[in-house]
Amino acid sequence: MSTRSMLLRWSPRLLAILYALFLSLFTFDSWEGAGFWEGLVGFLVHLLPVYFVLFALVVGWRWPRAGGAAFLLLAAGFSLAFGWAEAAVLGMMAGPLVIIGLLFLLNWRPAPRPRFEA
Repeated sequence: MSTRSMLLRWSPRLLAILYALFLSLFTFDSWEGAGFWEGLVGFLVHLLPVYFVLFALVVGWRWPRAGGAAFLLLAAGFSLAFGWAEAAVLGMMAGPLVIIGLLFLLNWRPAPRPRFEA
């Protein structure tokens, strides 16, 4: 396997893991000013976007085409839910998902067949 194909195979997976870790940083504010149980419930609710990203990653790991579509759908959903009004928030929340989805779709693209000439 060539270096380019290895990079194309592993970069969306690594980026998705890093993005899930980035999103999980936003969950720690749920503990502020709340008791243990309220904080725990808030923590789990704030992790919902991370669950969606990890689910799309699991799908994309086995089926890159479906994973690419899932990440593009997540980008559309995140842009509607979190930041369609501000460009900076939109770029931060949906931009990486678009890049990951496109990388998964590029990974899915079948290799060209070798042509045999007589």
